[in-house]
Formats: sequence, structure tokens, C-alpha cells
Amino acid sequence: MVHIAYDQIYRDLKQQIENATYVYEELLPSQSQLVKRYQCAHNTVRKAIAKLAGEGYCMPIHGKGVRVIWTPSEDRNSFALGGIETFEESAKRNGLTARTHVTLFEYVTVDASLADITGFDEGTEVLHVERVRLLDDRPLIRDRSYYRASMVEGITPEHAERSIYAYVEEELGKRIATSKRTICMEVASESDRQWLDIEGCTHVACVKHRTYDNDALLFEYAESHYHPAHFRFHDTVIRDKA
Repeated sequence: MVHIAYDQIYRDLKQQIENATYVYEELLPSQSQLVKRYQCAHNTVRKAIAKLAGEGYCMPIHGKGVRVIWTPSEDRNSFALGGIETFEESAKRNGLTARTHVTLFEYVTVDASLADITGFDEGTEVLHVERVRLLDDRPLIRDRSYYRASMVEGITPEHAERSIYAYVEEELGKRIATSKRTICMEVASESDRQWLDIEGCTHVACVKHRTYDNDALLFEYAESHYHPAHFRFHDTVIRDKA
């Protein structure tokens, strides 16, 4: 039997759902059919289906199979926040073109006030990066991020312009595992007004997150400010029986 990772099956089925090979409320091929197609173990298919179900693409139905519950977004002008992904991956998922402009790239030592905000210990060296994200050539997102310097060795502003996550995972061979998010509305700052196309808006949508590597060490603290009219948050939750 050919070894195939569950995430390969996940990505393949996800793409087929998004391009309407499998449409809304249609049943996916049976688990046995998928095992035969991908030449893999049943557990590998189950893990791929579980990941798709957790992201709202499908729903297993006892005794019937797995039904597609994903539909294309009706609001093409908004940016839907997803899982832990690069900016380009997010833009592609939203059907938008992406471009990034780095406005600040510096190393700093965490002091008491920055430790309170970021969660990094006082005295930790971090890389401070600020970027403006353009979607279809409109500056709609502003990021302020702090990365543990020891985890981004050798990084350059050019890497930050492309993808820091891709650099860390593909070139340094490290794994980004978990992110904890807080989503709120904040009064637009002078920097927001300077860099973003938010004329007429008094507030921005703000996503604050702390991201950890697979050793549960804090890798990044970031704040992303979004144009409020072009931001959506989707989540999929499963109700547990009492």
C-alpha cells in the first residue's frame, strides 16, 4: 500500500468541494471508495474527513455517509478569517489577489510593558515587523507582529514580504502548531489612518493572537487591524451532548 499523508487527502477533497466537483448537500464517496482511490488506510481517510468536518466543509451522518455542507461565500468583497495560514493562502481562499508591504523590520528586547502585551518574558529578543496587506490592490489590513528572534534566524525583510510562516516551516524546518485568538473592535489609530483605506471609518476590526510551535513555546504575538466593512469571521462548532 502506498503511504499517503492524511493532509494530502484533506487538501484534495477540500479543493474538489470548493471547485464544485462535490456540491452542497451531495454525499462524498464512501470511505471504502476513498481508501481504494488514495491507496491508503481507513484511519488516514477518517482523519482527513475529520479535519474537513472541523472546518465546516462536510458532516458525517451515521449510516448514510459524509454530506457536503460548504457553500461559496456570497460576499466576495469581504475577507474571511480562517485557520493558521499564510496571508497568501488566506487571500487565495477568499478569491483575492494579495500583496504585502513591509513598513517596519527591527529587533527589540522585550521590556515590562511589552511583556504584558505579548506574553514574551522580559529580556527576550524579538523581531518586530509591521506590514500593510493589500487585497486586490487596496490596503485593507495592517499587521504588527513580534516573533521570538531565536525562531526566525536569518530572516530578511524580503522573507517578511513573502511569508514568515513559509520561511520558518520550509527553510528552517520548524512547525507552527497552535494559535489563540481574540477578536474585537478598536478605535482606528493614526497608523491605521496613515496606511489603510478606511476613510469614513472610526473603528477597525482587530484580531490579536498568540501562536505557539509544536513544543508549546510562544513563537509570535500579533495584532491585525482590518477594514471593518471587509472583514468576516467564520467558525464551525459541534454541539456536545450534555
